[in-house]
Amino acid sequence: MALRDYAPELLAAALFPLLWWQGRRTRRITPRLPIATGQPFGLAGQSNASRTLRVLGIGESPMAGVGVTHYDDSLCARFAALLAQQQACQVHWQVLAENGARLAAASSWLQQLPASPTDTVDIILLSFGVNDTTAFASVATYRRQMSALLQQLQTRWPAAQILISGVPKLAEFPALPSPLRHVLGYKAASLDSAVAGLLAQFVVKLPLNQSKLCHIAMPVMRDKRCMASDGYHPSAMGAALWAEQLLTIYTEKHKNLPA
Repeated sequence: MALRDYAPELLAAALFPLLWWQGRRTRRITPRLPIATGQPFGLAGQSNASRTLRVLGIGESPMAGVGVTHYDDSLCARFAALLAQQQACQVHWQVLAENGARLAAASSWLQQLPASPTDTVDIILLSFGVNDTTAFASVATYRRQMSALLQQLQTRWPAAQILISGVPKLAEFPALPSPLRHVLGYKAASLDSAVAGLLAQFVVKLPLNQSKLCHIAMPVMRDKRCMASDGYHPSAMGAALWAEQLLTIYTEKHKNLPA
């Protein structure tokens, strides 16, 4: 393992007393927002459209709609709405997510998801990393878990396009004080770089179709309105910006969306 893979841990160890105090205080004073109301699935686009696409969102609290009022404003639903508009089609969307979840949980969620003859997915959105960052998951563990999850997804839905959202930039979270935000931001960047590096190796080392995989960096959310009242989760405006970033960059890299 390269030195850069555990550099955030070395920095955290040097600042541990201060970071421990800041972490405890931040947890105590940060409001606990609920998950979104409504159902974690829905339809976007015109019912009489000639084409239908299916989108599956898998992730942690932002995917579960923490920070927005209703699931219709969540990341997956907003992506589905933009996709339906762009492609003039109907989009079925569904979310598998949990507040506080880490990457390892996704595998068990998929195992519990019933299969059926019509069990098809065209686009999968993956969004993890914040909870693995705050837990200081090792780069090696995160990379291994992501590799296993991608193989599991492509075994079940070999035709699906998989969009892996970059780990949120914790250094920009208003709820986090300095230097805690910078240390966590450093750690988040190390996990994100590990995933980007993993995808670059897939074409050589793993029996996966790399053209079906796309790593997309998180957008910069400088407008305070992009963050929810807790300063930790994206608001409806932030989720919409995030969804737009996913679709825009994905479209640039894959000129032909699923037919």
